[in-house]
Amino acid sequence: MKNVYPWHKPLLTHVEKQLSMGRLPHALLFRHRYGFFDEVLGREISKRLLCEAQNGKDACKHCHLIDENNHPNILLLDVVNEKVGIDDVRAIEQQMWQTSMFDKPKVAYIRGIDLLSIAAQNALLKTLEEPPKNTFFILSVENISRVLPTIMSRVQRLRHSKVEQHELLHWLQRHIGDQALTEAAIAKIAKLTDNAPQPTLALLSAPDEVAKLEKEKKQFVDFLAGKISANVLLAQINNDNAEAILRRFCRYTEGMIKFLFEKSSAITDKTTENLAQHPKWHGVSSRSLYRLYDILVSHRHLVYTNVNMQMQLTTHLVDWQHDRSS
Repeated sequence: MKNVYPWHKPLLTHVEKQLSMGRLPHALLFRHRYGFFDEVLGREISKRLLCEAQNGKDACKHCHLIDENNHPNILLLDVVNEKVGIDDVRAIEQQMWQTSMFDKPKVAYIRGIDLLSIAAQNALLKTLEEPPKNTFFILSVENISRVLPTIMSRVQRLRHSKVEQHELLHWLQRHIGDQALTEAAIAKIAKLTDNAPQPTLALLSAPDEVAKLEKEKKQFVDFLAGKISANVLLAQINNDNAEAILRRFCRYTEGMIKFLFEKSSAITDKTTENLAQHPKWHGVSSRSLYRLYDILVSHRHLVYTNVNMQMQLTTHLVDWQHDRSS
């Protein structure tokens, strides 16, 4: 797969296989992970739906038009970067009913459906329940818990494969140029970003930032453990850096949730007793971490509004820390 990120290949291969068998459903959903270049996945899936060879290898006019963001059969609704409401969703539905060009399917790519209002999600649901013929919907989401269960029941969820350490290190080594860094040094920096390729690559060319992030991550872990207050954690946050910091806090929280999940799986594998017991870290359960994750995500989306985000975030984090063991 030319020009495809290696961690995207298993998901795209799955799409190609289902497409070749005529079993690909009309609505696909994938989770957008920050730092994995997942924003290009919608385009890559669209290529497979419109490519003459159904593999997106840039050999046909459809692939070229998609790369130029100029294919008439692709409709984009970017909820992440633009203000999108119910009228925009209804407009997409009307456009999907119009005749397509090139005798090819029409594709609607909607980025960030978890950011849509309930009313807008319900409008989308109606289209997913009775889609026009020869159409596909590609949906991306960051926080699946904010998507209506009825929408989830109408889509096929495309799951990401685990990014193997050797695969990530090999990719990074090919992109860092002439920097003389050992695999161990690269792996240490990658761990700081929870093995997210994009921020790791940025850090490899900015060594001064590594120490800052190491300090920030330690502070966040201390906050989770109840060793420092929310006020101390947020002391360096301001309007200019809030979105980036909250993104990292979300990533740190996801890493801790994954750690507890793996710990729970290990306990289940070793014993058939007390399967309902959920492991904790310094008294914090995965349930509590999910609550924290929701707080961080919701406040990330307040950064560019007129709301006093920092005051609200401090209040919610103080409350979370007070109830962290529940």
